[in-house]
Amino acid sequence: MFKTLLHRFLEKKFALFFKVNFFLTALLYVAFLFLKDSSLYVSFLSFLGALSTVATLYILLYIIFIPFKLIKKGVFFIASLVFVVVDVALVVDFFIYKIYGFHINAMVINILTSPDAADSIQLGVAPVVAFVGIISFFIGYELFWIKKLASFPEEKLTNTNKKLNKLLILPLFFVILVEKFTYGYHDLENDGEVLSKFRLIPLYQPLTFTVFAKKHFGYIPKPKVQNKIDKKAALHYPLQPLEVNNPKKINIFIFASDAVRNSDVTKETAPNIVAFSKDGYRFENHRSGGNATRFGIFSLMYGLNATYWFNFLAATQGPIWVESLEKLGYDFSIISSTNTNWPEFKKTAYIDIQNSIKDHFEGKPWQKDKQSSQAFIEFIKNYDTQKPLFSFVFLDAPHGYSFPPNENIFPSDEKINYLKVSKDSKLIPSIHNGYKNAIHYDDKLFGKMIQVLKENGLYENSLIIFTSDHGEEFYEYGGFGHNNNFSKAQTNSVFIIKPPKDSKVVLPKGFPTLLTSHVDVVATMMYLVGVKNQPKDYSNGKNIFDKNYKREYAFCANWNHNALITPTYTYIFSNTPDKMFQNEVRESTTYKLVKGVSIPSKLLLDVMQQNSKFLRK
Repeated sequence: MFKTLLHRFLEKKFALFFKVNFFLTALLYVAFLFLKDSSLYVSFLSFLGALSTVATLYILLYIIFIPFKLIKKGVFFIASLVFVVVDVALVVDFFIYKIYGFHINAMVINILTSPDAADSIQLGVAPVVAFVGIISFFIGYELFWIKKLASFPEEKLTNTNKKLNKLLILPLFFVILVEKFTYGYHDLENDGEVLSKFRLIPLYQPLTFTVFAKKHFGYIPKPKVQNKIDKKAALHYPLQPLEVNNPKKINIFIFASDAVRNSDVTKETAPNIVAFSKDGYRFENHRSGGNATRFGIFSLMYGLNATYWFNFLAATQGPIWVESLEKLGYDFSIISSTNTNWPEFKKTAYIDIQNSIKDHFEGKPWQKDKQSSQAFIEFIKNYDTQKPLFSFVFLDAPHGYSFPPNENIFPSDEKINYLKVSKDSKLIPSIHNGYKNAIHYDDKLFGKMIQVLKENGLYENSLIIFTSDHGEEFYEYGGFGHNNNFSKAQTNSVFIIKPPKDSKVVLPKGFPTLLTSHVDVVATMMYLVGVKNQPKDYSNGKNIFDKNYKREYAFCANWNHNALITPTYTYIFSNTPDKMFQNEVRESTTYKLVKGVSIPSKLLLDVMQQNSKFLRK
């Protein structure tokens, strides 16, 4: 009898404990809705969506906890641990979305689980202190309620639970019902204003009626774009073996500095790079293949659209041109300020030339860049110039706005609390100046590396490229950093190419403002080396020195989205099989949302073919 009464008491106490945690998690969910302004109607719908998601989450948690109730008192501590993890994850997700515009996803998990990710993460003291404080608050909240509920008499537990059940159970059932059907209706109408607001809600699971409406009512919903590719599919790459006609054993040097957007490469920030551009050609409207490092570098090194990253990583397949250069007797040198284990370039772009990699440097990003450039200089001074060379140097300082204290040319406060960064923040000019200082510092290093090429007779007759993996934004188009939108700031990376002196190149019509892409680099490089094949055999790109060169769009991708960037519009759509991320059309110059315009079917069919042509059917 006593055990039965004790069990009922603990059941009631646990039910109330569960409800007080529900209210806290619901508040965290509602906080996400303040990240984007919208009409009263849309705000109300998204509020229902947030409550619906929390209710669904807690129903699942309650079911999971059922077996643990046998532990009796122990279930409270197990549940507390789970609630703390859930709430902390929501807070982390909130700041990730606030700053970068996406939720915790595969990329974030990759960062958290990779032992080499620290090279790309620069956290200040304030975020760490704040994070510790947040965890402490949630732990204190759990301990407070465990202690408080322990003193509740059974009668008070019973009455409080009954009142809360009336307040929660039936109303939440109607909330779930109403918001799911309302979302389904707006999904049929492809109402971007409503659907975009629901993207703010973590773990939101939509209910859609596309198939049902079409089958039973003949309703044809407004089209949505999907680009689902089987990541495990075998590769058919290249389509034809590469053949070299009259090989030209030119030296190839590619210099890349992380996150350098074209608009900030000026005489003031980068005098050496600008001077170098006078000896070559600077393409002003050049787009990276991705707005994040792994996708930008993949498109640059393979000449393939970034959606192939997953396939090539799974297959551990390197770029085919490496094999061609090896047959021509090339030496290779890969010098990277960041560890090439993460992103996983040792398993992709450099897998066949791992012995040629030097990527272990110490210190802050600017210090690593100094060491990297010095390693390149020493390598060139001792290099046997009788053999052709492919060299790739990757610098990192602009990615973390890193520069020496004595290089604060554009006034910047290094002690910035990024938790306070927002569109209207007064910190933005200072942060932007830190970024420009980092570019200016790397520009000095680039000047020294170019000078050593000249001193060793390797400048005039070499193919030399300066570029970046992607751009960087400071809220000019609504985003911060990179990997959160496809604006010009994030995708228009600097691109300067100097062909060998004796090369007979033809500049395409429209230079320097015509649209070009990272995927064109391999095709151009292979043309200059003397590869006989047409680019379509091994690349999604084109030779930019072809007189008939013209590009209708540049394809750009990240973990969750694809974009087709044309001179007029940027078409954005999901590359995941779910329908959480809806289509958008934006002006390419202003990045303003455009209504009433859909992606041209011709472009869609072309990119779908491009993104599957190197997969074995």
